[in-house]
Amino acid sequence: MKIKYNNNYNVLLVFFLFYVSILIGFYFNEDSLGGAQNDFNYYYKISLLFAESFLSTFSEYDTIESGIPTRSSPVFWIILSQISKFISYDNLRIINSSVSLLICFYFFKCLKIRFKQVDDIILAFIACTIFISPTIRSLSIWPYTNIWGLLFFIISIFYFLKFLDAKKEEVKFKQSIITIFFVVISAYIHPVFGIFFLFYFINFFLVYNFNKKILLLLIFSFVLATPFLFYINSKDILLVFQSAQGISTDSFNTLNISNKILIISSMICFFIAPVLNFKLVINELIKLKTVEVIAIIIFCLINIYFFNYPKYIVGFGGGFFYKLSILIFQNNYLFFIISSFSILYIYTILKKKLNNSLIFLALILFSPQLTIYHKYYDPLILIIFMTLINFDIKKHFFDKKYRFLQLYLLSVCYLAIGIFKNQIY
Repeated sequence: MKIKYNNNYNVLLVFFLFYVSILIGFYFNEDSLGGAQNDFNYYYKISLLFAESFLSTFSEYDTIESGIPTRSSPVFWIILSQISKFISYDNLRIINSSVSLLICFYFFKCLKIRFKQVDDIILAFIACTIFISPTIRSLSIWPYTNIWGLLFFIISIFYFLKFLDAKKEEVKFKQSIITIFFVVISAYIHPVFGIFFLFYFINFFLVYNFNKKILLLLIFSFVLATPFLFYINSKDILLVFQSAQGISTDSFNTLNISNKILIISSMICFFIAPVLNFKLVINELIKLKTVEVIAIIIFCLINIYFFNYPKYIVGFGGGFFYKLSILIFQNNYLFFIISSFSILYIYTILKKKLNNSLIFLALILFSPQLTIYHKYYDPLILIIFMTLINFDIKKHFFDKKYRFLQLYLLSVCYLAIGIFKNQIY
């Protein structure tokens, strides 16, 4: 018992020390994302309007005519409007910073279920990489819906992993109910997390088939989602999303699935690179059949042909590799090479694995707007990869000690680039 206590104490100490870095960032008003402060101040004013006149503000929220089109759910800002009646602007931000600690805690709990044979302190340090994430740091300091939606989504992952682990039918069903509850809560706060409901429900269906339990889950889900569906039906969501972009170029006024496939694939490569053994990656690619490689190359060429993302270094997102390609070579060639490599490797992960395919489809659909930003996938991709993807992480990551150093080194470099670009340069 003493050994376990000491181990738990060490884990809590690691969490606390990393959380202190968030508080230090709070003191310096850190915004390594670049737009977190402006976003919060914009929505904070809206939350004050909710506090003054709820009905009129709610009726005008998410409308073009109101002059405040937004792709953010009103739920979080309504809750904030009530809290702000009793708590000052700065105290509200301090309380909000605790969300990073909660995300880390549940990420750690998920890792404990997934990697039962790995020591807790190692899993704690892996979980604490989220404290180095520019998105987590910035949105912990400047409140926004993404981070709270992510928290409840991670909690849903935790209960889904418990569902997979459960042996008794009654326990399994209980975990499935709780999983749906938390993914729905995450969708109310940040609607795009609702796409993962389909991933969960298909998994539950494969277990329960057409029996009574799946019907009960469907009814429970529908009851929880009714207010959300009513709200979506009352708004022209796609029009609001587009108007909230601030984009007026004629060549970039419609959704382009090729943009999403290439950019999101490159982002997946960027975020999972720290945990990959590239020697094993190359070996897996070599094992592909010639016909598979040709088919993927054709698929990549088709997407490259239709790719029309705007060539801007500042604004509009696009991801690290996209901006790097434009910055260094003033063209998309490097980006196309990296995206094609990413698609090739993603294919090796998807082969004959339904769950992996569902997750990658969800990631493509996760960004319904025209622009695609890193902040939507940081640290979501790493969390999903370490908890839900059917992948031999032990062989890629845990078997090599230097992978741990690689994970932290690349994470720190990514954060440093964000701080330099947005707060120093």
